Amino acid sequence: MKFARAWLRFHGKLALPPDAPFHKQTQAFSNALRFNDGLAATTVRSYSNRAQIFLRWLAAQGGDLEAVSVAHIDKFLAAKRAEGWMPRGIASQCKAMRSFFRFAEMRGWCAPDLALAIRSPRISRDQPRPMGPTWAQVRQLLRLAEGSEPEHLRAKALLLLFTVYGLRSSEVINLRLEDFDWQSEVFTVRRAKHGGTQQYPIQYEVGETILKYLQYARPRVGSRHVFLGERRPWGPLLHGTVWRTTSRRMRALGIDLEHLGPHALRHACATRLLQKGSSLKEIADFLGHRDTKSVGIYAKYDIGGLRKVAAFRLAGLR
Repeated sequence: MKFARAWLRFHGKLALPPDAPFHKQTQAFSNALRFNDGLAATTVRSYSNRAQIFLRWLAAQGGDLEAVSVAHIDKFLAAKRAEGWMPRGIASQCKAMRSFFRFAEMRGWCAPDLALAIRSPRISRDQPRPMGPTWAQVRQLLRLAEGSEPEHLRAKALLLLFTVYGLRSSEVINLRLEDFDWQSEVFTVRRAKHGGTQQYPIQYEVGETILKYLQYARPRVGSRHVFLGERRPWGPLLHGTVWRTTSRRMRALGIDLEHLGPHALRHACATRLLQKGSSLKEIADFLGHRDTKSVGIYAKYDIGGLRKVAAFRLAGLR
């Protein structure tokens, strides 16, 4: 039965009864962020998940949206601080809740001006916490992915794409077999934030690792996604699987960061490029921080220049 449900869900033919509190409101909020505001899928998912965190808490308190007050919100945030949430995590939660309550107010679900009452904690800029691991920690992280098991081969390929190219989770998940031109030694990324595509040279370690995964670990199925899930039916990776691939290994190394997912490795990549002498413009171009809406925008990038930026080798990895 479990595999039958997974198969039907994969093909979009299974309608599961919503079991989350305020499911319809959260879904409407998510659709508005995606279709009205045009936010990236990762941002939509983050805001929706954070709204759902509050709504689950509200339901457990026996509350409803019509009766929500500033006192409820303050009590919720105090509870999260008591659970050990860090100021940046609280700030991210507040930002998502302000967005949700602005939407809820427009729909007439709650009292007006609740969003204005949600204040984020002040975060000191004098001693900012690192957002990503050091490069020495990156090398340790990659060593933890060494091995011949399928999970290790896939994990190492994912970690290299995050650290060498600073790709976002959804950009790696959406990579397809035809995106890799092995003869020309370049691959194409569909940008998550602004759409469009961007081309990168295939760095040696990354290419070798992906080829090993394709040859020895990837299931022989018709899906065109490069990276497939953990079990049948073989579909593209889930964001939760990608997050666990990084977070589990970071925790094993005792890496102390507020966020332990793939985005932390994007920060590590940017820091490494800066340390290697790349200009801010080169780093911005490399990480896709520019308008990439035009089809074929990758033609504007100098592949030779990007090859120099990506040419650093993972010294000491082996």
